[in-house]
Amino acid sequence: MDTTPRLKLPYIAPQQAQKQVTYNEAMRSLDVLVQPVVKSRTLATPPGSPTEGDAYLVASGPTGAWAGKAGKIACFLDGAWMFHTPLDGWLLYVEADAEFVRRQAGVWNAIGGSYSKLGVNATPDLSTRLAVAADASRFSHDGTSHRLNIDKAAAADTASLLLQTAASGRAEIGLAGDDDLRIKVSADGATWKDVLLADRTSGLLTLPAGQLKFPTTQLPSSDPTTLDDYREGTWTPGLTFGGASVGITYGASNGGRYTRIGRLCVATFCLQLSSKGSSTGSAVLTGLPFSSISSAVQGMMLSGWANGMSAIAGAIQGAVTSGAATLALYGSGTGASSALTNIAFTNSSQLQGVIIYDVA
Repeated sequence: MDTTPRLKLPYIAPQQAQKQVTYNEAMRSLDVLVQPVVKSRTLATPPGSPTEGDAYLVASGPTGAWAGKAGKIACFLDGAWMFHTPLDGWLLYVEADAEFVRRQAGVWNAIGGSYSKLGVNATPDLSTRLAVAADASRFSHDGTSHRLNIDKAAAADTASLLLQTAASGRAEIGLAGDDDLRIKVSADGATWKDVLLADRTSGLLTLPAGQLKFPTTQLPSSDPTTLDDYREGTWTPGLTFGGASVGITYGASNGGRYTRIGRLCVATFCLQLSSKGSSTGSAVLTGLPFSSISSAVQGMMLSGWANGMSAIAGAIQGAVTSGAATLALYGSGTGASSALTNIAFTNSSQLQGVIIYDVA
């Protein structure tokens, strides 16, 4: 073997005369190839007045002294062009472009240019061509804005952001299987549930799971267009006469349900007595699920059905107490309402209705 296998540097043969010639030839090659710098990689014709030591990466279709040397490193030494054949993996600095280039599969690409795959502290593959292992990744603007584009070939394909735990999917945001925006979640990376869908044409927002949960403790908003609370539940209606409830007992059907949307509460109920007890005075319904606002106008009761009542000429009415969870009961008269008392009730009285009021 007369030369080294990679850089083709000449060996000094045994008993060789003028060994300095071979040695100097190897030094000249090393001078070009160690920390290699070329002035340009776009020239196909040698420059007219090269300076000793100037090097170029010969472009395609070369002519003149570079004819047939496309892709080689040409260096002007001792008044003549010297050529070296680069290998894959070599790096060169190109002065004209102020950038490094790397040879891959016989092609020179700028560092940060076109690569089949790239890993940053991670191993890429042909599926995950860009792999990054780090505590954080940052994408910033270059003067004004910055947009991250994720493109897909057709509507039935997927363009999304997939969030994983230990390489198992847990959430996905994007265009998954169509062109509507979807948010999906998974407990195991295999079974997925749609949480939100935004129709691309109408902009209509759909909750495929059919539920939207608000916090147990309301986070009130002063914005009149913001829905800040929703609740459903049951409540137990009670009754007092003159503020007391001595001996009052209730039947099996006594109970109520409510739905709260924002500050509005709609409470349905069935008040059923099994004994009216011995207390006397004005009748007040107690136990509303929430206290009302402190205002002159809080809400009212709509009575749908009554039984076992006594000495009531008109309809049964109700007015929610300001700043409290109670409702005063009235009977309608000619042009006015009068407070109901214990006299209007019997041991078997039943009253069903709907109370609509503003919650504090």
